[in-house]
Amino acid sequence: MDLDLATDPLLTVPGPSQIPPRVMRALMRVVDHRSPHFHKLYNDVIEGLRYVFRTSGDVYPITASGTGAVETMVLNFVKPRDTVLVPVFGSFSRRLVNHLRRVGAEVIEINYDLGVAPTYDDLRARVESMGIKQIDVLATVYNDTSPGLVFRDLPKVAKWIRSYGALVLVDNVSALGGDYFEVEPWDIDVAVSSSQKCLAAPPVMSFIAVASSEAYRKAESISHSSIYFDINLMRKFGEKMETPFTPAVNYLFAIREALGIIREVGLDNWIKWHIERGKAILNALTKAGLEPFVRNDYYRSTTVLSFRYPPDTNPDKFRKTVYKLGVSISDGMDEVKGKAFRIGNMGYLTRKDTLTLISAILAVMYNASNNIGDVFKEVLSYWEPQQLSVDEG
Repeated sequence: MDLDLATDPLLTVPGPSQIPPRVMRALMRVVDHRSPHFHKLYNDVIEGLRYVFRTSGDVYPITASGTGAVETMVLNFVKPRDTVLVPVFGSFSRRLVNHLRRVGAEVIEINYDLGVAPTYDDLRARVESMGIKQIDVLATVYNDTSPGLVFRDLPKVAKWIRSYGALVLVDNVSALGGDYFEVEPWDIDVAVSSSQKCLAAPPVMSFIAVASSEAYRKAESISHSSIYFDINLMRKFGEKMETPFTPAVNYLFAIREALGIIREVGLDNWIKWHIERGKAILNALTKAGLEPFVRNDYYRSTTVLSFRYPPDTNPDKFRKTVYKLGVSISDGMDEVKGKAFRIGNMGYLTRKDTLTLISAILAVMYNASNNIGDVFKEVLSYWEPQQLSVDEG
């Protein structure tokens, strides 16, 4: 089978996301990263990122995945033996705990049941009942993609945690641009995200926003072993519109184009598109008989929707058959694996794309249950040249 000849599947996974054609065309350009052309490119990207992060502070691009940005945040703003409060409500908040423990932080985990996200009242009550006197850092994921939960009360929690004199560090890799998030109005010191999710740009770039002088003072007092992820070097080079080391220059051209599209649409409208599209997907599949994995509307992520597999369905076969119809969806991670599939409601998904997604899932559901006879079976079973099929065999 020559998959290079097959049509690329529609990406409805929690990243990477579909990319607009004009963003892909922008990838075809490259310049010297110490040149005036690059200085202009860098400035444009930073201004676009300030717009989506809702900050007037510093933002730095990093040639690394979102995990690289999280590592940058932890290495530079958490000291060994810092007391760090972490609400744990999914796979990526557990991964954040691992990052923190590797730098020697004393982590206080506040664990939540599967499918439940933190609220201000609950988190504060649990912390105060533990008699905790010192918190140096609140480190949290905002939108945890497995099983698809969002920390809606983060703004209230961030303001409360200031009473401890703590820094607020936020991993918002999977929702920046796809849901409401504001660095400065929410009193966040440092936040990170990446290119391939709701910004509808190619993968490989991530970003770190530093919004407070307190955060910089903390970073100046920390000695760590990384050169590549050193925020002080990023700051030094950023002052002259450069990166410390060679970045993925052509990807920055694509990111500039993607951020330009968001500016043209307007950030509020770009977010509204995600919210309205997510509601449509949720309602359509719920009406078709699927059960949302996250039952609480307040906790449920806008950008990652999870659904329990239909009864008596083999999870791997279900996803592979959807893939055969040209649509890529994801299994759950960790304890959600095999229990629910996930849909990435991210970036450039048009109405046509959304209809394709819904139709593929319904085709597999109905064919398995024979709810509407042989209608979809015809599409699932007709012959197609193997070289042009996305069938995994």
